[in-house]
Formats: sequence, C-alpha cells, structure tokens
Amino acid sequence: MLTVKVDPHTHTIFSGHAYSTIEENAINAAERGMEGIAVTDHFSPLFSKTENLFKDFGPILNMSALPKVIHGVRVLSGAEIDIVDFDGNLAGYDTKMTHKPDMTVSEALLSGIEVSIASVHGFEGYKDGSVIQNTQMYVNVIHNYKVNILGHMDRGGIVFDIKEILKAAKEEGTMIEINEHSFDFDEQTIKTCTQLAIGCAEEGVPVVVSSDAHSAFFIGQFDRALKMLEEIDFPKELIANETLEKFVRLIKKKKESMS
Repeated sequence: MLTVKVDPHTHTIFSGHAYSTIEENAINAAERGMEGIAVTDHFSPLFSKTENLFKDFGPILNMSALPKVIHGVRVLSGAEIDIVDFDGNLAGYDTKMTHKPDMTVSEALLSGIEVSIASVHGFEGYKDGSVIQNTQMYVNVIHNYKVNILGHMDRGGIVFDIKEILKAAKEEGTMIEINEHSFDFDEQTIKTCTQLAIGCAEEGVPVVVSSDAHSAFFIGQFDRALKMLEEIDFPKELIANETLEKFVRLIKKKKESMS
C-alpha cells in the first residue's frame, strides 16, 4: 500500500481564490496524520490584481516570518510559479527587484523558498504549441536548478514528448506531480496523468502526490491519485513525499547538486 505523509501542493487565502489560512491547513493536516505541508500559493500574472507581482504576492516573499512547525506539522515555504512562455521563463523573470536591481522578482522568490512548483495555467498561444515547443519549454524549466517540481502537466491539453521530458527530469533531479485535483478534469487529463506515472515508473523518476487543495477540507486527500498509482504497480521508492525526511532530502538534493 502506498502512503504519503507530506502534502506538497496547498493553497491559502493569499492565492486569491482559495479559502483557508495556513493555520487552518496545518490543523487539518495534523488531523489527517500528515508530517508536513508545503504552502504553494500562486505566483502568477493570471491571479495578480495589478501588474506589480512583487506587491501582489509579497506574503510569499516573506514566509520566513512563519514558524516552521505549526500544530506539530512541518510547514515548508513554497510557491506555485507560472511558466509564462515557450522558452520556459517563469513569472517575474522580466521584472527587477526595486531594492535589488541585480535580481529579478522570480529569482528573489525562488531563492527564498523551500518548495517550488512550476506550472502552466495559461499564456498567449499556449494551446497552439507544437510537441517540440512544449517539450523544450518543460526541459528548459527542468534545467532551472531552483525548480523542484513540474506541476499538473496533464492539464490544458498541452502535448509533449513524455520520454524526452522524463529523461531530463531524471538527469536534473526534478520531480513530477501526480495531482489529485487532475481527477476532477476530463478523461484525457486523467489518461495523460496515468501515462506520466507509467513513464516515471519506467524511467525511475520520483513523483510527488499532491492534493492541490484550495481549502483546508481537502488537505491530505489523495485517494484517486493513490488508487491510480496502485493500479499500475507504481514503485513506492519513487514516491518522493512518502515521508517528510525523504521529501526534504530530495528537494534539497537538486539545489545542492546544481548550485
């Protein structure tokens, strides 16, 4: 039986369209026997109220103000940062910090958090990308040593070369997300999610199983994702968030090996 003790993808009210606080998420995580959660609010122009990402998402840049353990649950600082073009650039890549002009907003963000998930939520023309464009986009993101996880690649109808991406992910130590919320989407999304999981098993690429919870009620709920993984006999040793110790070790490993 596969087990997961860290929920690596959770949202709070700071995402703008989620409903719970960090403390409420931690309380529910503790009740469900979680050892840890990562707070990964959106860092995205799509969810920005203005054109000032730094101003809109300041709380993400200030997560060092939080205790590392809340109600007995390890709370890892993080963000879900948008991939904003086919070059694999991340939100804030083209904006300099006002008080640190040698650093972009995205660099500042990624330097200050523990868990970074890079996802596509939409950018101009993203649905028209070719397999080659989309594959290279993800490969370029993988080569960013500050990105730990590729998020919900199964959504949005984006087509790509799974083997090419997983080859790069294995080489660079990037994990692939198996997202519980993807099972709320259409049949093709679930099929792609399953294909990704099979590919990860064959290539030896670690996955993270996540809730993508936008309210505390769904923290630590991965039933459909785990059921799918068990049906394909996914190896437990490739579940990166099987324990807190294992997850923390793997997220640190990439940054240390590539920095």
